[in-house]
Amino acid sequence: MADCILRAKSIPGQVLYSTLRKVINNIFSLERFDNEKLAKYLRCLLKATLSSEPEFPLKVMDDICRLVKQCAGSPKPLPPTEVEWFTTVAFNHGVDLFGAKEDDLSKQWIAHALTLAHYHADGGVLEQELQKRQICLKWDS
Repeated sequence: MADCILRAKSIPGQVLYSTLRKVINNIFSLERFDNEKLAKYLRCLLKATLSSEPEFPLKVMDDICRLVKQCAGSPKPLPPTEVEWFTTVAFNHGVDLFGAKEDDLSKQWIAHALTLAHYHADGGVLEQELQKRQICLKWDS
């Protein structure tokens, strides 16, 4: 079902988001897969919704941030490469929105990136780098 949704053209963001979200939730409840697999499904959901209305990828990013925070202190955190990928995508998307003069959305994406970088298991290196780059952004609002 998810494959059909992903291949279809001109699907409204709400339909794409809610359908894929239900598929992921049902698979998770049936298979009880681990955090690594969940991160990969969330990666697909983020990629699929990124070009839709802004509210849907932001919902996915909210879920990702919540998951990363919850798993950070657990015996099975999300793989660092997945956290780094989510962080990079969020920051780069925020910069793209900055370039498009979408300041409010840009700030939200940059904030998500900084949150994720904070929980990245690299001793704070990624977080410090993103903070330095954030300072270079001069928002109008």
